Order: sequence, then C-alpha cells, then structure tokens
Amino acid sequence: MTFMYSVVANIADVQGFANATHEWAGDRMRELGAVDITASQVVMGGEMAGMVIIGFEFETADDAMSANAGIYADSKMVAMMRDTQVQVIRRGLFKVQAEVGTRTGDVGTILYIAGRPTDDATATSNLELNWKYMSGAANGIVSLLSLANGPAPFVGTAVTFADSIDALLASSQKMFAQAEVVDAMAASGLMVVGRIMTRRIV
Repeated sequence: MTFMYSVVANIADVQGFANATHEWAGDRMRELGAVDITASQVVMGGEMAGMVIIGFEFETADDAMSANAGIYADSKMVAMMRDTQVQVIRRGLFKVQAEVGTRTGDVGTILYIAGRPTDDATATSNLELNWKYMSGAANGIVSLLSLANGPAPFVGTAVTFADSIDALLASSQKMFAQAEVVDAMAASGLMVVGRIMTRRIV
C-alpha cells in the first residue's frame, strides 16, 4: 500500500515545468521520498481543461506530508514553480488500493467515482474484473481511495494509462455493459460521476 500526493494546478509554462521535472526536479522529489512521479495535462474535462494533474507516490502518508514541507523549503523548487507560474488549485492525498498493468502511454483517462469507500480486497477484486475487459486497450489502471481532498463529490478515482483514447472508450463502453461489472459496482455502492481525458507530460 502506497500513498498518492495529488496536485491539480494551472501552469502557464507547461513545457518548462515538464522539462524541469525531467532534468532535475523529479530527482529532487525522489530525494524527498517519492517512489514514482507522473504528470498529465487535462485535454477534455469541462472546467478542468488545460489544468495539470501531478501525482507523487510515497511509501507512507507521513512521507507525503514531509515532502510537501520539503518542496516549499527548497528555493530552487520554489523558483521553478514561480518561473513556470504554477498555481495550485487542489492538493489531496489518496491511498493506492489496487493496480494492474503499467503506468505507460501518452494518453489516459481519470474516472471520478462516488459512493461508499471500499476495502482494499474489494477494490482489488473490482479492478481485476474491469481489467478483463480493459486490458486490450489500456496499459494500466490505478485505483485510488480519497483520504484528504476537502469537500468533494467522489470517494476515489480510477486512473487509466493508454496509447489510444478511441480504443479506451470502446473497451470502456463494452465493460460497463457487462452484467457482472454492473452487479459488482452496485454491490460496492459505486457510481461514476465524471471522466476527464489527459495527455501525459511526465
């Protein structure tokens, strides 16, 4: 079990932010304890279009909290965020409940899921069922449980990594039409309340 420190931000210089992350800022985050880093820009997502979603994965919630302090204590990190005009809109913490496949691909989706929180075993079972129908189009899926996101209409998200949105949508439509998937969601009290489409930048 790991934890995902998530940031939703407006960034004026997205390419500059991506370059800095690849060149040195990613290594700095790893020094602060991050075990994985991803960043994607929302392409299709209503009022979220254009925003960047950044995920820093940590072994513990304490590590994530410490890293937050470490970022703002690092003058070079602060200068990079100022120079690329990073404006944090939302910062939250999730638990990584289940994962299949790999976090690779140029595009992806995030499903926002409402309902009641599920335990790790149920989340794993549900994700493995979904993977039966999604593995041909998705490279990987990460199931996240919301721990601290302020007032929010969702209890978790499903982050999907892929190479083609068309293929992903076709498989997703097929998956949600399956009786066993509908039954599993109903049994868990879960409902999809939103979807965004993203382009990977880190």
